[in-house]
Amino acid sequence: MYAPKLADTMRCPHSAIPEPTGLCIVTVGNSLRGDDGIAVALCDNLPERVLNGACRFDLGTYTNRLGECLHGHKAAIIIDSTCDGLSPGSVTIIDLNVMLDGQSTNIRSTHGFSVIDELKIVRETDRLPNRLIFFGVEIGEVNWKEEISPALNKKLPQLVSNLSFLVERILEALRKNA
Repeated sequence: MYAPKLADTMRCPHSAIPEPTGLCIVTVGNSLRGDDGIAVALCDNLPERVLNGACRFDLGTYTNRLGECLHGHKAAIIIDSTCDGLSPGSVTIIDLNVMLDGQSTNIRSTHGFSVIDELKIVRETDRLPNRLIFFGVEIGEVNWKEEISPALNKKLPQLVSNLSFLVERILEALRKNA
């Protein structure tokens, strides 16, 4: 994982538009901790045609910058690793707005301060996207290496396909409702 100049990376054309529009994809996770870096690995493998319609932010472990990424977007997908005891590569998709409204409690993550906690803080000071989706990937190994595990790497093509489908459907819905 690297720490880019965060002040430069959190800006996109949507930041200056008064009415929210567009989709942002936010990756969370420490790429120095094996499978915890799955979000970036997954987005790095998305076809360019899928990423063309979205703003991408790689936060690493800097989840406190989540609000800056979400600002000005009508929809967002937050990608992170999960540790729910499922088989590596299992996908969990959650409507985070439902979760924030108290319908559910927690996403088991490898991070101390959860994405839900960060979103609750952001909601106090800024408007969250209308569509807020969590795309969680179950991980197997968290250790000190920069590669994802062979078991998770084997599932990468299917994960890319699943995420591509989700991104394309959200972009299609945004175009229809523009």
